[in-house]
Amino acid sequence: MVDAAISVRQLTRVYSSRKGFLFNEVTRTEALRGVDLEIAPGELFGLLGPNGAGKTTLAKILSTLLLPSSGSARVLGLDVVRDAPRLRSRIGLVLGGERGLYYRVSGRENLRYFADLYGIPRAERESRITEMLERVGLGAAGDQRVEEYSRGMKQKLHLARGLLHQPELLFLDEPTIGLDPKSARETRKFVRALLSEGVTIFLTTHYMFEAEELCQRIAVLSKGKIVATDSVAGLRQLVGGDRTFEIDGYGFEDAELARLKALAGVSRVVTEEFGPRLRITLRVQSPELELDRVARALPGHPELEVRERRTALEDIYLDLVEEEPA
Repeated sequence: MVDAAISVRQLTRVYSSRKGFLFNEVTRTEALRGVDLEIAPGELFGLLGPNGAGKTTLAKILSTLLLPSSGSARVLGLDVVRDAPRLRSRIGLVLGGERGLYYRVSGRENLRYFADLYGIPRAERESRITEMLERVGLGAAGDQRVEEYSRGMKQKLHLARGLLHQPELLFLDEPTIGLDPKSARETRKFVRALLSEGVTIFLTTHYMFEAEELCQRIAVLSKGKIVATDSVAGLRQLVGGDRTFEIDGYGFEDAELARLKALAGVSRVVTEEFGPRLRITLRVQSPELELDRVARALPGHPELEVRERRTALEDIYLDLVEEEPA
C-alpha cells in the first residue's frame, strides 16, 4: 500500500493575543479546529474556503512554516514538526502576491540565491536556473531586474523558485490571485503539466472555476473545519444533485415556497433578494422534474422566469459554507 502524500489527523492551530490597558486580557482564535485530511501521491488536491477559514494556516503548517497547536501532520511520510529539515528539501511553496522576491536584482540572480538555499550543487545550478526560466516563460527576461517585471512575470518567477529544486510535492497558495486572465490561464496550464509529471499538488484558491478545472478532489474549509471532501461530482450529490433550477419573480408567498419544496426530486430551496425581485434556487436530484412543472406550481406570476443549469462548484461551496454551524 502506497503511503499518503499528506496525512493530517485532528490538526489544530490556536493564535493567542493580548489586549486591554495592561495587555492582561488574552484572546484565543482557533484558526484550525480538528482538521483531518488524506491526499494521495500524484493528486492535484484543492482547498476552498472564505477569507479567515484557515486555508493559508493549513498550507503553512504542512509546508513547515508554522507549528500546529495539536494533532499531527505527515507530508511525504515525514512529520512536519520533527522531520522539518528533511522535509523542506522535498517540497516547494508558491505564495500568491508579490512578496518574497528581491526587486533590485534580476530574476536569474533571485534564483541563484534560492538555489544556494536549497543546496543545489554549483555544477548544476546555472543549467537548472536557465531551464526553469525557459519553462515558466521568462527566458528572455531572466536578466532583467524584478522591479521591471509585471505582476504575472513575478508570479512566474515564484513558480520557478518553488520548482527549482525539483520538489516531489508543491504547495500553491492562491497562485493566480491578482493575475490578468492570460497570465492566470498560463499558470493553470503550467500546473496541469506538473501534474502529468507526477508532482503532487496542494492548491488553495478563491476561484471556483479554477478549482473545478484543475482539481481531482476538493475540500471545503469553513471556520477552521473541513465540512466536505470529494470530487466535484461527489460534492454535487452531497448538496442535492447535478441539476439547478432558478426562478425569478415578484411576491412569492411562504406557501408557494413550501409547494416547491414538496415537488418530487427537489432537495433544497434557497432564496435571494435582488431589489424587489426574488430568486428561488432549487437543487434537483430527479431527472423527471421539468421546468413547466415548476412553473405550474407558481400560478399568478405573469413575469415568472424559470431556467435550468448544471449545479456549479460555486453553488456547492455556498451551500456547504452556509450550512456550517457556528
